[in-house]
Amino acid sequence: MVIFAVDDERLALESLIGAVRKCVPEAEIFGFRKASEALEAAQEKKADIAFLDIEMRETNGISLADKLIERNPKVNIIFTTGYSEYAGKAFELHASGYILKPVTVEKVKSELMHLRYKLTESVSSRL
Repeated sequence: MVIFAVDDERLALESLIGAVRKCVPEAEIFGFRKASEALEAAQEKKADIAFLDIEMRETNGISLADKLIERNPKVNIIFTTGYSEYAGKAFELHASGYILKPVTVEKVKSELMHLRYKLTESVSSRL
């Protein structure tokens, strides 16, 4: 399983990666502080799940989600944000999930258990 984590704040990104790693330690997790880096990586790696911050300096997670979905229509998008007002737009994009910060292991695990596009049986059984 390949997971992208994108947040322009270093500490928030580290916290997100840590929570995801505790839930799925066998996953390949790639962290990015810039949306452009995630898009570049998406040309070579097909992410199963992308955790995206919404409010970033360079761009926003909604725009990034659109571009990732263009490259891989079956990517599970889970937004991580401190703002509840983007929930409507997230649902319009058919996002798999929406986590209000702070990100915790429990919140990540809950979202991973309810993905829009299911993963392999062996991965799902470990959550």
